[in-house]
Amino acid sequence: MTHPTPQPTPEPTPDSSSESKYVPSSYTPSSYTPSSYTPSSAAPKSGASPEKGRTAAARPEEETNVVETLQSLIVAFALAMSVRSFVTEGFVIPTGSMAPTLMGAHLRMTSPATGYSYPIDAGPAADARRQLGPNYRDFGRGVFDPMLSVNDPLGQVGNETVLREARMGDRVLVLKYLYAFSEPKRWDVVVFKNPTDPNGDANFIKRLVGLPDEQLLMVDGDIFTAPLGADRSKFGIQRKPEMVQRAVWQEVHSSDYTPVDPALVAKVWGRPWAGVPWEATGFDLGAKGNARAWRHDGAGPASLFWRWDAMQINDFTPYNLWRDIPLSQRYPVSDVRVSMAIEAEQPEKLAANYLLETRRRAMHFSLAGGKASLRIERAKESATDATEVLSEASEEFELPPAGVQCDVEFWHVDQRLSIWVNGREVVALEYAFDSLEDRLTSSFNGRTVEDYLRTATVQQPTPPRMLVRFEGSPLTVHRVRVDRDLYYRPATLREDEFNQPEENGLPIGGAAFGTDFSKPAVLEADQFMMCGDNSAASRDSRLWGRPSPLVTRLFGEDAPFIVPRPLLLGKAWCVYFPAPVSPMANLPKVMPDFGELRFIR
Repeated sequence: MTHPTPQPTPEPTPDSSSESKYVPSSYTPSSYTPSSYTPSSAAPKSGASPEKGRTAAARPEEETNVVETLQSLIVAFALAMSVRSFVTEGFVIPTGSMAPTLMGAHLRMTSPATGYSYPIDAGPAADARRQLGPNYRDFGRGVFDPMLSVNDPLGQVGNETVLREARMGDRVLVLKYLYAFSEPKRWDVVVFKNPTDPNGDANFIKRLVGLPDEQLLMVDGDIFTAPLGADRSKFGIQRKPEMVQRAVWQEVHSSDYTPVDPALVAKVWGRPWAGVPWEATGFDLGAKGNARAWRHDGAGPASLFWRWDAMQINDFTPYNLWRDIPLSQRYPVSDVRVSMAIEAEQPEKLAANYLLETRRRAMHFSLAGGKASLRIERAKESATDATEVLSEASEEFELPPAGVQCDVEFWHVDQRLSIWVNGREVVALEYAFDSLEDRLTSSFNGRTVEDYLRTATVQQPTPPRMLVRFEGSPLTVHRVRVDRDLYYRPATLREDEFNQPEENGLPIGGAAFGTDFSKPAVLEADQFMMCGDNSAASRDSRLWGRPSPLVTRLFGEDAPFIVPRPLLLGKAWCVYFPAPVSPMANLPKVMPDFGELRFIR
C-alpha cells in the first residue's frame, strides 16, 4: 500500500502494488526573514558619542525585527495550512493508472534509433524484486521504440538500472472542496477516497465517467448513458470537450521518428526495417525510406494507405510495455486523428481527401478549392451497390499562400467527424446509430450480440481502414501523425483479496461494472463512476467490487463499484512539479521537468 509522503519527498522505489493510488504530500512554506536596517544618516543625540548613539538606536530595532519576523512566520504558516486544508493541496502520483495523462514512478526511455522519447512504467521492475525475494537476480528488460515496433526490442536495460534510474511520479495540485460549490462534471480528473478502503492512508485519482441518476454502458471503448428507467433506445454517446480530447489523444506514429540508419535497426533485428506504416504511392520518402518530409512532384494523384500489418492502431500504450498484456487483449481503435502539415505549390488547385472506413460506414473528409467537406456513406457490400449518403456538411475556409505550410487535422472521435485547419475547427458532423445493438454489431462487423456476449473480453473490433489522397498540385507533407482516443475496455471481475478484500463481503463475479452489454451500470443519486485513462492497467470502478463495511454503514446501502459523493475530495488542477530529473549526471533527481508543467484536462 502507498502511504502519505511528506514533501519534499526522497526518490522512492517504484511499487505498482498500490495500483491507481495517489499519495498526499505535505506543504512546507518557504520563509523570508527581513534583514535589520539602521539608517546610516541618522545623527546621534547632542552630547552622546557616535558609538553610543548607534548602539542605543540599534538594540530596540533588532528586537522589533525579531518579533516581526516571528509574527510573519506564524502568519505565513497559518495561511499555508489554511490553503492546504481548505483550498488546494499537493499530491504525488505513485502509479500509472492515469498514464500518460498523469505518470507514476516511471523511466524515461529514448530510442537510440529515432530519438523518440516516452515514459514507461517502472512498477514491474519493483514487483519482480519483491516477488522473487531471495531468488531475485538482476535481469534485462527490452528497450523498445514504439514508433518502430512494440514487439521487437532494440536492446536491453537491467532491472536494477530501472529501479535506480526511475523517476518519482508527477506532483499535482488538487482544488479541495470545489464540489461543495459546483457540481462534478463528466471527464473531470477527481481525487477521492477509495470506497473499498476508506480508512487507508492513500487516495485514488481517476477520470469521472458516470454521473448520478443515469445508466451507463461502455461499448467499443466509448461511454453511452441514458436516464434511470429509460429503455435502451434512449442511450446516447458522451462526447469529450475539445480541451479534454486534445489532452487525451495518444500518439501511435509520427513521421518525425523514422530510424536515422535503417541498416543498424536491421542488424539488431536480424531482418530489414519494414518502413513507415504508410504505403506511399507517388511520394518520395528518401533513398532509405526514412525521410522526414515526403515530396510529391506533378499534379497527378499521390496517396498514403495505412498498413495494419506493419503497425496496429489499438489501445496498447507504450507505458505498459513491461506489463504482460496479451495480444488477444489489445483492442483495435477506430477513434483516431490523422494530422499533417501540407505545403502545396498551388493550394487553390490542391484536393486533399481522407477516407476512414469503420463501423460499416465510409467517412469522407475533403479539402478542395477553399471548402472543407464531410460526408458519411453506408459501407457497400459489393462494388455494384448504390451509394447511400447518410449525412454531410461543408464550410468554406481560407486557403494558405503558395509554399506555406498548412496544419491539417482529420478527427473521428465519439461518433463525430471534424476537420481542423491551423488549429481551428472549420467543419464538424455528428452521427448516431439506430440502437446500441446497431453500434455493437457495426463495430464488431460480422458478429451478433450473442457472439459478443459469449466472449466479450476477447472479441476484437473490426480494424479501421485509412487512406489519404492528394491531387492537383505538387506538394510536400511534414509531420504525418496518427493518434488514437482513450479506450475503456471490457474486463472480468477478479475474485481475489487484492481486488475484492474479504472483509468487504462475498466477492462479485462476472463482467466488470458498465461493460456487460446485457446489464447497464446503474448510478443512483449522489453516486459516481471513475475510470483510469490507462484502462489496461487501472483498478477502478469497473473492478473494485463491494465497498467496505464502514461505507455501507455510513450510506445505508451496499452499493458496489461506485464512489459516494461524500468521498469526493476535489478536482485535480495542475501538475506543478512534474517527475523530477537530475540537473547533472550523477546527481540526485531533484529538479522538476519544467517542460511537463501543465494543467490537467
